[in-house]
Amino acid sequence: MKRILNLLSLLVVAALATAQNPFVTHKFTADPSARVFNGRLYVYSSHDRDDAKYFDMEDWACFSTTDMVNWTDHGKIFSLDDISWADKWAWAPDCIERNGKYYFYYPVERKKIGVAVADKPEGPFKDALGKPLVDGIAEPFAGAEPIDPTILIDDDGQAYMYFGCREARVVKLKKNMIKRDGKLQELKIYDKEGNRLLWREPKEGEPNIQASNGGDGVYGEGPWILKKDGKYLLIYANGWAKDATMVYASADNPMGPFTYEGKVMQSVSSGTSHGSIVEYKGQWYVFYHTKDNSDSNFKRSICVDKLEWDENGKIIPVSPTREGVSKIN
Repeated sequence: MKRILNLLSLLVVAALATAQNPFVTHKFTADPSARVFNGRLYVYSSHDRDDAKYFDMEDWACFSTTDMVNWTDHGKIFSLDDISWADKWAWAPDCIERNGKYYFYYPVERKKIGVAVADKPEGPFKDALGKPLVDGIAEPFAGAEPIDPTILIDDDGQAYMYFGCREARVVKLKKNMIKRDGKLQELKIYDKEGNRLLWREPKEGEPNIQASNGGDGVYGEGPWILKKDGKYLLIYANGWAKDATMVYASADNPMGPFTYEGKVMQSVSSGTSHGSIVEYKGQWYVFYHTKDNSDSNFKRSICVDKLEWDENGKIIPVSPTREGVSKIN
């Protein structure tokens, strides 16, 4: 009997080891932003409430690893309670390091983007300005929903912030990373034939598919930017239709224009698609979220799968898996 129980225990462990996506299961998380700092991989995320009926998140989370198997949950690293000028909707963040400081960019209230700073990647973070870095109420050109900031520091040291929902924007940042350097600019995306790709709202009666929003290459939300082989790659969600997903476009200049290249991955279960791509210890990964553990678009869970490139340097679209590459303890 003891031998049978031991065998059953081993089978249970084996089953858990193969059911690895989502890799965070003790809380609901979304919008993963993956960064490598000092040889360690960090994932910053929004934090869906256990009783969520909307995207009414209140704080941000952070997880880190050195082996993609064993993860540390750093808990609540920043929250609405730490912000004097905002009181709702702690949405998709990003973090970047410069000069030994860590800068955390976050959207709130659907209209504003702030920046916080810390001495360590896991915080604690402190609001740096006491006001928005981007305020969509005061400056309409920021777009109807200036959310989802992501940061690039180019090889020449120039920093850029990309953001926006339906209307993509980019702005240079000063070296202090908490002030803008110049005007907001529109981020333009074209197809291979040179036609501008623009988001459009579906007409009444049109099916809930990406074609009704203007096609696969249109910009929806959730930008992520990286530089690879001399090209700037803009990863983004192309909308919220049932076949919407993460896609990407390329450019020779960090401010564009960008040319649509194709899909990063196949569609996932959640109505939103927001993620990031990172190389860590010689392997590329795509981080994203699903609703597989809750069946609710307001209770999402972050996942990770390996990402590969073809011989021409193009992304081979990822099929989301339950196996993933790791599981948090």
